[in-house]
Amino acid sequence: MSDRQAVRLTRRQFIAAAGALAGAAAAVRLGRGPAFGAAPQEIVFTTDQLIPIQEQEWARTSLLAGFTKASGIPVRFIAEPDGPYMDRLTAEAKAGKSTISVTGALHGLYPILLSAGLVRDMAPVQKQLDAIRDRTFYKDLLAASRMGGTQAFIPWMQATYAFAATKSSLQYFPKGRNPMRMTYDDLLAWGQNIQQAAGQRRLGFPVGPNGLYGRFLHGYAYPSFTGAQVKRFKSPDAVAMWQYLRRLWGVTHPSSFTYEFMYEPLLSGEVWVAWDHTARLIPAVRQKPDDFVVLPSPAGPRGRSFISVIVGLSLTKNAPDVDGGTKLIEYLTRPSTQLATLQGDGFFPVSPEVARSATSGWVKVVADGVSAQAGAPDAHTALLPVGLGARTAEFVPIYTDAFQLIVIQGKNIQDVLNDQARKLEALYRAQNAVCPPPDPAITPCKLD
Repeated sequence: MSDRQAVRLTRRQFIAAAGALAGAAAAVRLGRGPAFGAAPQEIVFTTDQLIPIQEQEWARTSLLAGFTKASGIPVRFIAEPDGPYMDRLTAEAKAGKSTISVTGALHGLYPILLSAGLVRDMAPVQKQLDAIRDRTFYKDLLAASRMGGTQAFIPWMQATYAFAATKSSLQYFPKGRNPMRMTYDDLLAWGQNIQQAAGQRRLGFPVGPNGLYGRFLHGYAYPSFTGAQVKRFKSPDAVAMWQYLRRLWGVTHPSSFTYEFMYEPLLSGEVWVAWDHTARLIPAVRQKPDDFVVLPSPAGPRGRSFISVIVGLSLTKNAPDVDGGTKLIEYLTRPSTQLATLQGDGFFPVSPEVARSATSGWVKVVADGVSAQAGAPDAHTALLPVGLGARTAEFVPIYTDAFQLIVIQGKNIQDVLNDQARKLEALYRAQNAVCPPPDPAITPCKLD
């Protein structure tokens, strides 16, 4: 199951209940003067996100309706899978006459959009947004938007992973330590303390067939311990990480082999502390916001690494209405609109200001944890691998197979890493793919 599917499975459960969002329909404070220009007749906005019918309906009737109501600018919204989405942009570019002014896509598509000359350098728009002074963007997301000397996009939305825990379990957190600044040592001690107090292991991970535990390995543990997702796969630091994971598994609930959506064991009380995709944690927090807390992922010897699945916004190369498109981007990245997007569709904000505007309920619980993770001084954003093409599905099993061999079967760590490293490097060499952040941008990616 893909990360995009993971988000959709649970977003669909509450989109219908979100209704018309006050934040999205609030008065729109647009820039005035030459920076944003006069209003156009219509803006065409395409994206490879918000594709299910429920999400499209929410986008049209709530998110974009608020913009149109306040500005008088109608928006024609087109959400399509990657194939038709790219075909539409490419066909218009070849024709030399574009109807599309604004487009939004996953980070991984932007190298293709840039190389094909389909989007503009967004640095001038970024400068205009910075001048408004009501929002900033997490530094790692901005860094990810810059590709080869060009700012490919303005950060729009993100999906990520974090820990959720019952508030009652916090009494067992290592004394004198801050859960919002948790380290991997803290996590292990927490699990040990819970096991001692409860007589059972209450830490859980989604290791089931459709679980996303592989993301924890390559995007969280590996960069936090080694500083890289791929490059230092078989390094001495990686050996130390796997030794740690063996110990952590010793305090992990044995039913983790069956877990796929961690909100279920959290709500049943079988698990007290769980890591998962935020979309798979939200149902528990939404149902019982007073019972749970969302915490940043832990920090290791090389910092606090976490995966961000980034969605960006750009003006197309031949945008027929640059001023109107810029107004729409300004609106969509406004803190109040980002909060409305979280409430209505489950995508997380890209600005730290949003957490401060969420004052109560499940939204505040989740926003506090995700913002603490993204805004941590030792934060390092890991991005999903790009450039592997049709062989992308081979990437995660290299890590999960290592887990099975090392942690479950007890094989020699270095021997396993050497074998798996050969597969990993061969994959990158065959596809001539660049190392994924936070690794250095080497093409093809080579292991130490």
